[in-house]
Amino acid sequence: MTASVTVPVDRFEHEALFYRGDADFLAGLLPFIRDGLEHDEAVVVAEPRPRLEMLRDALGSDAGEVEFLDMAEIGANPGRIIGVWAAALDRHTSAGRRLRGVGEPAFPGRRTAELVECRLHELLLNHAFDGGPGWRLLCPYDQEHLPRAVTQAALHTHPVRSTSTTRLPSDAYAAGGHVAAFAEGLPEPADAVLRGVYGARDISATRHTVAQWARSCGLPEERVEVLELAASELATNSVRHGGGSGTLAMWLDRGAAVVQFSDSGTFTDPLTGRLSPPLDSEGGRGLYLVNQLCDLVQVRSSDQGTTVRVLTWF
Repeated sequence: MTASVTVPVDRFEHEALFYRGDADFLAGLLPFIRDGLEHDEAVVVAEPRPRLEMLRDALGSDAGEVEFLDMAEIGANPGRIIGVWAAALDRHTSAGRRLRGVGEPAFPGRRTAELVECRLHELLLNHAFDGGPGWRLLCPYDQEHLPRAVTQAALHTHPVRSTSTTRLPSDAYAAGGHVAAFAEGLPEPADAVLRGVYGARDISATRHTVAQWARSCGLPEERVEVLELAASELATNSVRHGGGSGTLAMWLDRGAAVVQFSDSGTFTDPLTGRLSPPLDSEGGRGLYLVNQLCDLVQVRSSDQGTTVRVLTWF
């Protein structure tokens, strides 16, 4: 017998689909996608490219009605994904259509730090969209190839859990889980760290210091320029919103050059930097730009202060 859970159509419905192998993946997704098309919903699928090709082939003529996005591109930094869904929701809601999405941010092959950010992203989705308008998002999880800790965490980040044959409420889910996750500290570096302190007069020096260090690590010039811009934006944020000063740390870790900015400020909205700021907004553009340009951005904030960690892969 297949159990089910019903969510009101005016609410955001966030569901984790657990699958084993290609056939099970298709058995879980194809009915979900086709049901959306039958109800004239806008269907947007964000998957890594091999999964996209598999779905296109399996959907046949229905594939032309689906918008496909490469998750490995739009979600390389998970901090970008909510903005993609927000834009799609606004576009289709404005056109009078309900949105149905498929998104697999935690796909096999992700680095450990990326999977950590996928968990926070999944929690923040509930915070971002629980207020409406209603739409459905199905998030597949590969039980064969993902670490068990990742699939278990999905039970805590999704109100609904399913397989290709069952659909149930997730007893492990608790609303508001993003608050504690956003306040968690990041792992301390294992190797030697270069540290410095900056203030209002040190923005230019901080930017040049980061660029010089990045070049010494052997990063290509275009990545150096991205880190230099990120350093300028993040140091400026510390000065303007984080108490007037901050701490810079730089180190190498597991194939990444890591640059971290910390200050005494606190983020009041954990979605800052994930959504495109309104044109009349006085802040938020710097972190949004950093999220769009950098390989991976980790943000944590509590009453103890704020840390923004930027990783650039070698």
